[in-house]
Amino acid sequence: MTLGESITYYRKRAGLSQEALAEKVGVSRQAVSKWELDDATPEVTKLVALAAAFGITTDQLLSGELPPEEPPKEAPSAPEPQPHRGGVWGKIDRMVGKYGWLAGLYIALRGAGVALVGFFARYMISRQLGMFEGFAGGLGTTAGLVSGPMDIFRAFRVLVTVIALAGAAVAVGGIVLAVCLRKKGKD
Repeated sequence: MTLGESITYYRKRAGLSQEALAEKVGVSRQAVSKWELDDATPEVTKLVALAAAFGITTDQLLSGELPPEEPPKEAPSAPEPQPHRGGVWGKIDRMVGKYGWLAGLYIALRGAGVALVGFFARYMISRQLGMFEGFAGGLGTTAGLVSGPMDIFRAFRVLVTVIALAGAAVAVGGIVLAVCLRKKGKD
């Protein structure tokens, strides 16, 4: 058996494509193809890398003898993780995996800002209501008018309270998201 036939045999036995083997050894796919066709011979350092990729010794690779038949290996219990996609989408996928927690932090900060504005608005409205209620029993009550302006202030106070609480909930959700994505990015 020639060296090219040995490389082909061990590559197929390892379940590698020419491209995958080339990546492991650090050469082009065309180089692997030339080795398998016996159009070229790998350098000594590449022979060592080939043997390591196949899980054999260089003597086994160079001898040209087939190894004794091995019993079939059991299928792995869990699928091997897929390599990252290439191109732009692969870069985006890796960036989100590494820096996605910043999105959670951004959401938390935005939610905290909304909560602060809401609580400040509630405080200011409460102060205004206190001022109006201090005038002889409230705005318009002594003159026999409907207490409409006071009801509007109270309704507005409820609205900004709901906004402030929603902002606080978004802030907490953003923190939880940031922590989860940070842990995932480290794994």
